[in-house]
Amino acid sequence: MTLGNLILKLLFVVQTGIGVLGNTFLLLTYASTSYTGQALRPTHLILSNLAVANFLVLLFKGIPQMTLIWGVTHTLGKTGCKLVYYIHRMARGLSLCTTCHLSSFQAMTISPGTGGWMKLKERALKNNGFSCSLCWVSNLLINIFVPVHIEALQHIHNSTGTRNYGLCSSKSPGTSSAVNYTTLMTFPDIVFMGLMAGASVYMVLLLLRHHRRVRHIHTLSNSHRFSPEAKATQTILLLASAFIFFYFVDSILTIYSTVYFKSPLWLQHTTTLLTSCYPTLSPLMLMIRDPRVPSFCF
Repeated sequence: MTLGNLILKLLFVVQTGIGVLGNTFLLLTYASTSYTGQALRPTHLILSNLAVANFLVLLFKGIPQMTLIWGVTHTLGKTGCKLVYYIHRMARGLSLCTTCHLSSFQAMTISPGTGGWMKLKERALKNNGFSCSLCWVSNLLINIFVPVHIEALQHIHNSTGTRNYGLCSSKSPGTSSAVNYTTLMTFPDIVFMGLMAGASVYMVLLLLRHHRRVRHIHTLSNSHRFSPEAKATQTILLLASAFIFFYFVDSILTIYSTVYFKSPLWLQHTTTLLTSCYPTLSPLMLMIRDPRVPSFCF
C-alpha cells in the first residue's frame, strides 16, 4: 500500500463519516423541532429534503466507493448494482433540484413586497410542500432509465465495449441511444443550474442594494450586524456557490472519463470524492452559519 492510497482511503472514511453524521444530525434537528413547540420556518422543509438527498448520495455512492478502495469487490449483484446506481442518480438530481428550490424560494422571500412580488411570495409559500414533492417525483421518473445498461461486474468481465466502475459495469449503448440518454440526463441539470444561478445573482444584487441603503444607519449606530434575512440569504448563496463549483468540476472529470472510455481507476475515485464534497460540507455550512441548529439539540 502506497502513501497516496492510504491517504485516499482515509479521506473516503472521514468524508463519508462526517457527511452521514452531519446530515443525520441536521435532519433529526429539523424533524424534532415540531415536537418542542418552536415555529417551523418554510425553509426547514426544504433543508430537511436536502439533508435526505445528501444522505442518500453518501449512502449509495460514498459507502460503495469506500468499500471498493479498501479492496472489497464483487459485493453487489446485478440487482444491487442497478438499485445503487439508480438511487444515487436520483438523489444527486434531488439535491440539485432542492438546492435550486431553496435559492429560488429565498430570492422570492427577500424580494420587494410590492406589486406582483407579494402574490408570488404567497404562492411560493402555499406550494412549498408541493414543490418538494415535485422534486422527488420528477427525479424518480427522469432517472428510471439509469439501470438499463448497468450490470454486475462479474457478468461482463470478459466483454468488450464495457465500462468498468469497480463494483459494477455498464454496457456501451449505440450512438443514437447515447445521445438521447445524455440529453435526457443533462437537460434538467442545465435548467436547474440556470435557475439557481439566476436566483443567486438576483439575491446578490438585492443584498448590495440593501447594504448601500442601511450603510449610514450602521455608521451612526456603530453596529454592523446583519438582519436574519440577510444571514439566511448569505448561507443559501454559499450553498448554491458550493454546489455549482463541485458540479462543474465533477462534470469536467465525467466528460473526460467519457471521452477516454478506459479511464483510470484513480480518476473514478477522485470524481467520487468530489461528488461527495457537497453532501458532506452542506450540513456543516448550515450548522456553522446558524448557531441555533447545534444549540437546539444540546
